[in-house]
Amino acid sequence: MIPINYYIILSAILFTIGVTGVLIHRNALIIFMSIELMLNASNLAIVAFSSAIKSFSGQIFVFL
Repeated sequence: MIPINYYIILSAILFTIGVTGVLIHRNALIIFMSIELMLNASNLAIVAFSSAIKSFSGQIFVFL
């Protein structure tokens, strides 16, 4: 079993890459891809915390 800390660190790294992409680039397509990366990072954090507390509500929220 992988500890929750690894998921949160990965989520923080992905979110940081997304913020950097939004702030640096001027191309609209790259900005939208960076926003998508930030949303995926937050979804990863929600699923990790939901799995840690043994609840399916976070996973259902991410799915919807």
